[in-house]
Amino acid sequence: MTISSFYDDGDPATVLAPAPAPQTGFEGPEKRLEVWFKENPQHEKGLRQISREKWQLLLNSVNCIIMSHTSNDFMDSYVLSESSLFVYPFKIMVKTCGTTTLLNCLPGLKEYAAEYMTEIEYLVFSRKNYNFPQKQNFPHTNFQTEVEKLQEVFDGSAHIIGPVMCKSDHHYIFVSGSMNADVDKNHFYKHRPSFEMLMSELDPSAMKQFFKDESFIDSKTVTAKCGLSNILPDMLIDDVMFDPCGYSCNAICATEDSYFTVHVTPEAHCSFVSFETNASSASAVQDLLQRVAKVFRPGRFSLVLSSPFGSDNICLPAAIPLHGYLCKYRSYELLQGGLCVSCFNYTLERTGAPIGA
Repeated sequence: MTISSFYDDGDPATVLAPAPAPQTGFEGPEKRLEVWFKENPQHEKGLRQISREKWQLLLNSVNCIIMSHTSNDFMDSYVLSESSLFVYPFKIMVKTCGTTTLLNCLPGLKEYAAEYMTEIEYLVFSRKNYNFPQKQNFPHTNFQTEVEKLQEVFDGSAHIIGPVMCKSDHHYIFVSGSMNADVDKNHFYKHRPSFEMLMSELDPSAMKQFFKDESFIDSKTVTAKCGLSNILPDMLIDDVMFDPCGYSCNAICATEDSYFTVHVTPEAHCSFVSFETNASSASAVQDLLQRVAKVFRPGRFSLVLSSPFGSDNICLPAAIPLHGYLCKYRSYELLQGGLCVSCFNYTLERTGAPIGA
């Protein structure tokens, strides 16, 4: 008889007999790292001075490559072989899926900050529980090793949010430092709340368009047909289709310092989609929730809302109604440094009602 740790991605209940070997597949749930840097008025471009080639050197330690790059007046956007990197002058958000080793970039990131005359003031590492934890590489084999890796570089606090029994969807978060609550109108991106949907058990008919079959034309056609072209206004979308299946896009806004990003793992046995944005319109949480659910039609999903100190707080303690779905779990947390986080788990009502109507 053994007892598994609450840091593990497995069932923390007592295990009486060996479980059958899990089916393997691509690990869609991402590791996410958001880092705020101290502003330096003498170097206003900050980390945007870093070239694509130099970002790739950093990402070599993560085991992913830059596939595409777009920029505007506000930020640089990189579509990665495993997810996304967004770079503002004094903030970055990077998320990587599969068996990438995201936390291995931390020493290099500190070096880049020093080279460009700034330093890290606040950091958030987060992820949901893995589908295939046994396939992960160190330091991502479990949350305890991830926390130990983070604490080699940063003091901080670790949290588990959500039901951890029976492999239910739950979320791991590590926060370090404190953020400046002064809102600089030129750097509003540092105070934007974020809206993140992590979707599983996707409708096969919705996933079919993310395979390169005989009907495939190009990634732009997929973006338009699935409905992402109109999900948020004024967005320049940089999209990529993978062989033989899979899809990623980054979108950056022409009128404000915001983005959205989508990553699709369409195979039925491990289907997963993430949608994330920090756009102003995300404050209309229920409306955006309906639109995203209608595009991807998940069987279950988590909604994670995050509001940094000094931002408009979009986090909610009460369940957000969504037609066709039941909210099975909700949490409202205030974490170190003033970060507010709400988490909701939804499951599809098996009634045949239109999703997100």
